Amino acid sequence: MIGPHDHYKLAATPILDIIRPMKLLWAIIAYLVIGIILGWGLILTMKGSPWLLVIGFLAYVIAFGKIGCLPKKSH
Repeated sequence: MIGPHDHYKLAATPILDIIRPMKLLWAIIAYLVIGIILGWGLILTMKGSPWLLVIGFLAYVIAFGKIGCLPKKSH
């Protein structure tokens, strides 16, 4: 349990020591890839083929739900 004076320890910790750089880098790469797929899917949808957009959207929803929202230890 966090005591009344523990928030000073948290405030003194640099934020860059808390965030692991490799996870941040992989998150940025993942969002760029999903963004490119969704953007390309939008262009193809305007040409009459929505399949890449549907696949990109499903990949985003699955990745967000599996990786982003539900860590293994939370449930």
